[in-house]
Amino acid sequence: MSIEFVIIIPMMLLVLLGFTEIYLYMRAVTAVDRTAFTLANTIGQMTSIIADNNDTTDANSYGSLWQDAALLAAPYQLKANGMVYVTFLCDPDSSNKCKDMDTSMTAVTPKIRWTASPSSWTNSKSSGMVSRVSSTSPLPTSWPFRTGDSAIIVEVFLSYNPFVMTSTLISGMPGQQTVYRRVYVRPRAPRAFY
Repeated sequence: MSIEFVIIIPMMLLVLLGFTEIYLYMRAVTAVDRTAFTLANTIGQMTSIIADNNDTTDANSYGSLWQDAALLAAPYQLKANGMVYVTFLCDPDSSNKCKDMDTSMTAVTPKIRWTASPSSWTNSKSSGMVSRVSSTSPLPTSWPFRTGDSAIIVEVFLSYNPFVMTSTLISGMPGQQTVYRRVYVRPRAPRAFY
């Protein structure tokens, strides 16, 4: 009986710790997914964004968006362990202003109009968290982009340390991981963010 106890109990504890670690990782991934999707959905419904990085008195300011992202990512400290990027794409004319929609439905290549991130979120982990939006092909090839179209891309990064509980028991476990999520949305208001 004592031999079975000595063999089975450590195995059960290891399995229990493993399931706990998987749950904690899935929870971090879900928080990043929820933050990116909700922030993109919110921005897609806005008619304008005020380009002030720190002001939170107006719901349409960058400062409010960064505050929203930090609250959405709770209980993870996104401000201390992550980064958020918002990129606006459109079909610019020769003067680099976004064109109006027309009925031609001609496929065009989107151009990045602006990218914003919280300048006050400088932390040691955010140095490697740079926007992954390509300037040459910012949208997936399956995304239809026509004359006068626009799109918003929200990227959320979170530095996550998996295996916190089991790394003391088992050496060689992976260290810091970056959880990343990118969400695409079209602005619902005509001529938004021009």
